[in-house]
Amino acid sequence: MSLEELTKKEKIINFARNDPFLKISDIAEHVQTTPRYVRTILSEANISLMKLREKYARNMEQKLQIKESTSQRVQVRLIDQKGEVSTGKVRVDNLAGEEFKELEPDDSEQKLYKLSQRRMVGQNSFGVQEIITYLAADFDEESIQDLDSLYELFGNGEESDELAGLRFRSNIMEVESANQLLAELLEIKKNKPIIKSQRLILDGEQPVAIENCFFDAKQVQLIVPGEFVI
Repeated sequence: MSLEELTKKEKIINFARNDPFLKISDIAEHVQTTPRYVRTILSEANISLMKLREKYARNMEQKLQIKESTSQRVQVRLIDQKGEVSTGKVRVDNLAGEEFKELEPDDSEQKLYKLSQRRMVGQNSFGVQEIITYLAADFDEESIQDLDSLYELFGNGEESDELAGLRFRSNIMEVESANQLLAELLEIKKNKPIIKSQRLILDGEQPVAIENCFFDAKQVQLIVPGEFVI
């Protein structure tokens, strides 16, 4: 319905809700009525411009916090990127007998797994993402082979952002020497320097996984926003 088709009362309410920072006199001028009539209509509709302004301010504050939170993510930047970034097939290892005190299964039928996926530019590896988490003992390995990111394991299929709903805690970064397995996955020589990032993944307040990311130290830069405290 166009603005022209609205009644005078509907126009007043529409202006108030869409721009609560308009003055009573401004609304009256737009609707071609008196300020007194505007106050009467808003009062009858139980609409307070002050409350609408407070709600608008809170919404803007939340949006700014989300934007700030997003901008505070640590970024992994390739030093010399030639080609498209892609992911490899998912490797699945059963961690039967191993214990991670941070994690607990949702039920007794779940088993502990480690899922690994290479990050590549063209055909060359520059990183490996590992997720340690509990999954159903009979989960379908084929169904996860083409995931673009292991974060999709925790998605609900509705969010456009694969990180939506996830939180991270206890992020620790270290420089290590590549063992034989990581050297093969990263296509580097054994004992070459790699950067390891480890953190806990939470869904709400519930820890659901441990994430390890390994990068060839000679291929990436870590961009850490904000103040760096030593």
